Amino acid sequence: MTRYYSATAQDTTVTSAITSSSTTVVVGATTNFPTQYPFILALDFGAASEELVAVTGASGLTLSISRGFNGSTAQSHSTGAVVRHVAVAQDFTDAQNHYATALTAGAHGVTGALATFLGSPSSANFASYLTDETGSGPAVFATGPTISNPVITGTITASGSTGAAGTFLSSTGTGIAWAAAASTDLTFNAQTNTTYTLVSGDKNKVVTLSNASAVTLTIPSAVFTTGQQVNIQQLGAGQVTVQGDGTSTFTGTGTKLRAQYSAATIVCTGTNTFTLIGDLA
Repeated sequence: MTRYYSATAQDTTVTSAITSSSTTVVVGATTNFPTQYPFILALDFGAASEELVAVTGASGLTLSISRGFNGSTAQSHSTGAVVRHVAVAQDFTDAQNHYATALTAGAHGVTGALATFLGSPSSANFASYLTDETGSGPAVFATGPTISNPVITGTITASGSTGAAGTFLSSTGTGIAWAAAASTDLTFNAQTNTTYTLVSGDKNKVVTLSNASAVTLTIPSAVFTTGQQVNIQQLGAGQVTVQGDGTSTFTGTGTKLRAQYSAATIVCTGTNTFTLIGDLA
């Protein structure tokens, strides 16, 4: 299920008490809430009675909701209960499940291998051996070259090992190069001090921050480019505060991770500009 987000949604409150079976909730405002559905709200945010709900539609300030999202429990909420737009554990779970299937059958609706050699190419039409991601037709490049009757002559041998970069070489020394397969697994950078400044190598990693005292995480300028991201998680009792370095700036619904084991994603949205999305305080 595709969910939608806003980095600038503002907190609001419940203006009419609801029961555990209510399918709508009336809130005081929807300032900068997503305009597409579903998106996730925390009712009674930060309280023992906190519940996650999926907003499936809206009529003015009346929101249609699906109760007890992501394992939370549907329960009553009183007038004045704090309402916050949040990212939740399911977002990270869905991403991990997608990473695990990205190169196998089932990803993006693919029912066959993403690319397949149909036989052993030799001095024949190379294009007839390589299929597209559905397994039903010849491979097509989104941009760049197309395959049209390339001929391989001589004895084909392989240089390099399975999974590594290498080249198919003909007897004349010419051939077709391939790149090493990229890993889809996340890697971790475990930090245990009270301060840490992100580095370029943290791109696409999970940076864990664990200390009994408060931790300050700094987003540096001139390190990340638009579209790059870093995942962070608070493992210790010390609350994590995210800050810029004086040149880099970021937007979000908060500057701190909410509690131990809370997680968030830092996304570079422009030059030295970032947004912070996650379980924030």
